[in-house]
Amino acid sequence: MVSIKARGWAATLAGDATAAQAGPGLGKGCGVEQRMSEPRDDAPGGDGGRGHERQLAGARAAATGQRAAQAPVTAPGKAVMITFPSAIDCELGRFLLAHYRIPYEERRHVVIFSFFATLWHGSTLLVPLLYGGSYPTLDTVRKMIDYFDPLCPADCNLLLAGPSRDNVEADWKAFNGTLSGAAAAFAYFHLLPHRQIMIRTLTEGTPGFETLAVRLAYPLFAWFLRKALNLSASVAEEAHGQIRTAVQNVDARLADGRQYLVGDRFSLSDMAFANALAPLVLPDVYARLLPPSRNAARPAVRYRGDTIAPCWPIRAPHLS
Repeated sequence: MVSIKARGWAATLAGDATAAQAGPGLGKGCGVEQRMSEPRDDAPGGDGGRGHERQLAGARAAATGQRAAQAPVTAPGKAVMITFPSAIDCELGRFLLAHYRIPYEERRHVVIFSFFATLWHGSTLLVPLLYGGSYPTLDTVRKMIDYFDPLCPADCNLLLAGPSRDNVEADWKAFNGTLSGAAAAFAYFHLLPHRQIMIRTLTEGTPGFETLAVRLAYPLFAWFLRKALNLSASVAEEAHGQIRTAVQNVDARLADGRQYLVGDRFSLSDMAFANALAPLVLPDVYARLLPPSRNAARPAVRYRGDTIAPCWPIRAPHLS
């Protein structure tokens, strides 16, 4: 039986992380921008206590393949992130940039339209795509992590260090790979038949003509997503099992009372799990995407004992 611990923990983390997107980073002192703009010890006005800035500049140079400048490092301008509103990895991209305190402008596009934007700015079909602001073009969340994490203060980077790094990497594969894929397949399979829910979900924040296109040709966009995700009843059922297994595994790890999945502080393990499960447990910040009803917005999935089943406004008797 799946207890409420893992799903409640994930909802809390995801809710806190989403709320932080409009404010400070998720962890105190995790600002990459601040670190990049601080003077180095060999710069005018620097002092002997700033040796870590030299290491930071060197890490950035290694990450970009360029030699660190000898002049004071200045903070780059605002970057742009192209996203598809409902993509799990795009939400993770928002969490990451909030954690690293990277100022950015998000440009949302409906799937298919997003291809034109990403091809133009990054020669890729992938989202999220981060470009500009003196950063290299990064077209996956993992590339964002690999670029920004070495610039993060050692006490709040996401990948951790030492033996803990291996545990975080294993969780990354399990949560951003298996669990997020299963969550997407499960959710889209049950939600795509519900046009009014999905039109808003697919188009929130996108240009008006893209929203109009989805309204007029929703069956085309729904067909594309079904094909892209290879959706079927059997795929959704398999995804259901993978979600249950992941939640049970995390629940077992939390049974000893630990606050974080790896070590004694927040890491990529926590972020990846919360982000992957959030579309199913729907913390408060996600509920804004649900259609209005006589009752308060409710989660799109309900856990009954050891069963995960859609509840609003979907009926899936075979999962009850």
